[in-house]
Amino acid sequence: MKSVQTLLKLTIIVLLSTFVLTPATVQAQSCTAGTIRERISGRYTISEQCQCSGTGLFQTCRWRTLTRTPITETQTPTPTPTRRSTQAAATPTPPATSLFYNLPPARLTSPTGLYASPNRGEFIVPATIPAGETVYVMGRNATSTHMRVVWNTGVGWVPVSFTDYNGRRDRMAPLPIFTREPPACAIPVTTQFGLNSKWTSNQRQRIAVIIDLFRSQYGEFPRSFLSLEVNGQAVDSSRRQIVEQGQFSLKDVVFTLPRDLQAGDRLGYILETTSQEPLTFMSTIFSIPQRCQWNID
Repeated sequence: MKSVQTLLKLTIIVLLSTFVLTPATVQAQSCTAGTIRERISGRYTISEQCQCSGTGLFQTCRWRTLTRTPITETQTPTPTPTRRSTQAAATPTPPATSLFYNLPPARLTSPTGLYASPNRGEFIVPATIPAGETVYVMGRNATSTHMRVVWNTGVGWVPVSFTDYNGRRDRMAPLPIFTREPPACAIPVTTQFGLNSKWTSNQRQRIAVIIDLFRSQYGEFPRSFLSLEVNGQAVDSSRRQIVEQGQFSLKDVVFTLPRDLQAGDRLGYILETTSQEPLTFMSTIFSIPQRCQWNID
């Protein structure tokens, strides 16, 4: 009987020694139990909760996914455009992980979302970026209150006061200035991720669309064009040539229509290109009230 008890004690000591000698296995990821966060990953908004098991030295905490919500409101097959190059347009597939951007980084000192406009309070998606995250700076507005940044595959505005650029004129001054920022009277309606996205107007209204189109690589890009389409028909006056050879083929480019949309009109996009390179696309649609002044023409 004593030999059995002795053997049992030795077994317990060996097991305890194994845990003590391998502290790296104790905590898979540092977080506080019960904390909930949201993040953007590719085309999804992911809600996660920190869940812990065990106690003391042997407590293990991990982020567990609660919900995974698609960002794109409507996904339909890309219709055959009225004008198309000899090869089909490449359909962008945003990556699930962050891209590297050849842009100056900024660190968030306070949690924030990506605002659709520096003059309004709506986010492009209902997700908060935690403090400490890195965003990549595309430029600033004329009054230097906000910066236009990229985070994962989302593009939007953040307050300068929420970043480590706050109070740093030496870092703010060299940034490009976006002169066509949406005014407070322009109402953000929706943000879309993907060239095959569609949006249906619910009333007669004038709209403007801010589009960003970027790549995961550098170098030459074939002669290409991007247009808006309404009800499956290309709008020729909106056709823009893509001439940039860098990472951002289109950056904060404002597209407009020659007439108001009517209730039931369906807005889409046409990319004419011979490239099969995966592209990342984002557009934010704004409704412009009758007396709203926006220098976009």
